Amino acid sequence: MNGNWDPRSLVTTRSASRLFPLLLLAAFAAVVSFVAFHHEPWRDEADPWLYVRDAGLMTILARTRYAGLPALWFLCLAPFAKLGLAYASQKVLHLTIAAAGVWLLATRSPLSRLTATLLTFSYYMAYEYSVIVRSYALTVLLTFAAAALYRHSRERPIAFALVLLLLFNCNAQGFFIAGTFAALFVIERIERKQIGARGAVAAALMAVSAIVAWLQVRTPPDPARQAVMRVFNRDAFAWTVSNAFLPTVPTSVGFLIGVAVLLLITVAIRRSREAVLFLWLPLSVLAILYSYVWLGGLRHAGFFLLLTIVAIWIAGDRDAELIDRRWAAAAAIALNLSLLVSMLVAMRYWIADVREPFSGALEMAEFIRDQKLDRIPIAAHNLTQAEAVLPWLPGTRFWYAGLGEEGTYMKWDSALERALDVPYPVAEKRSQEHFRGRRWLLLFNVEMPDPAAHGFRLLHATGVPFEKTDERYWLYAPTR
Repeated sequence: MNGNWDPRSLVTTRSASRLFPLLLLAAFAAVVSFVAFHHEPWRDEADPWLYVRDAGLMTILARTRYAGLPALWFLCLAPFAKLGLAYASQKVLHLTIAAAGVWLLATRSPLSRLTATLLTFSYYMAYEYSVIVRSYALTVLLTFAAAALYRHSRERPIAFALVLLLLFNCNAQGFFIAGTFAALFVIERIERKQIGARGAVAAALMAVSAIVAWLQVRTPPDPARQAVMRVFNRDAFAWTVSNAFLPTVPTSVGFLIGVAVLLLITVAIRRSREAVLFLWLPLSVLAILYSYVWLGGLRHAGFFLLLTIVAIWIAGDRDAELIDRRWAAAAAIALNLSLLVSMLVAMRYWIADVREPFSGALEMAEFIRDQKLDRIPIAAHNLTQAEAVLPWLPGTRFWYAGLGEEGTYMKWDSALERALDVPYPVAEKRSQEHFRGRRWLLLFNVEMPDPAAHGFRLLHATGVPFEKTDERYWLYAPTR
């Protein structure tokens, strides 16, 4: 059997044929684009768009500490938003980035064709990091680019450093991945006593990139949530390992299988010190981050899988003979089976996203626009969920009752934290007082009990989303 498709093959000799990458890319682009243009974006997708659309460049650069994200992703979105292009243009950008990552995987990685195909259509590559628009697709692309350049980092240190410059400035996960690549680069140069002028410049560029990224996200004086060590989340590591390899499978089952995959791959690549360090250094740091600071859900778990894939890439790219064939077959079978399950999960999400709303934001925006209600002032609460409606209503600003001010994007400061704690009856009362004597509307993401008794009538309620159930909306008009 051709090693490219043998389920027991962890890596294989890279083929010169361009047909497989083209077919894989075409199939990926067709499936994911179809799903993406049926997908209703939610608040995590809306907030960066509103941020770059409605804030000035200096504000964007100055408030990265509050957003918790370096400016790179915002700067990628800015040309589309500032030129007045439709909200859907960020989907096109995101799909292009995701497709570029698949192309690198298919053309530059030593993974077998079977593993590359299963990975391409797994939950993370074909849904979480492609359909849902966030900075993570950029992190995946740059991580693959760094992996592809790593074997040439001795000859092309500046190119490698420039990729890491971008990777440092993606997000927290990208920062630690780039930091690991940089550490491996410096260690190898020191051990070989081949630092050289270009190597020194590259190392300096990496160090400056890390510092610049840290300066952009260091804790601001009044954050929405204190970025400090919190109570230990004892379930975070097990949950993350489970969902990295078997997303949405119960942790009691997924954790054991995930650990088995990690251990089998570690044993198979153990002769490559670089690969083992790349896998376990950032994985350990992210495990601490997720356990003590913040675990954001499946989008964060997927990075354990990404680290595993790139560790195999590094081992197979530098010298395939370093991979222990006795263990590689078992590791490949375990990994491929987990990716097959992940692909089935992706298919379930594709079907659900095409048939049902991911969020109710688009439906509510269409109702407001079609009824020409965007010309009427709208009070909204809770503010983080309400902002998801705004990208489809250019020129409209909500009066956020929790904050007591008009706006679109979130500022992620302590005022927002206090606004999130404002009860809905209080928000209703504040809105009535603010708009007294004027025509206005009230947008809630919870249903008001007995609207008539409160002096309101229901104009529209959205359907139940299959995923973001807190982004179901009710729009009310005062009756007096």
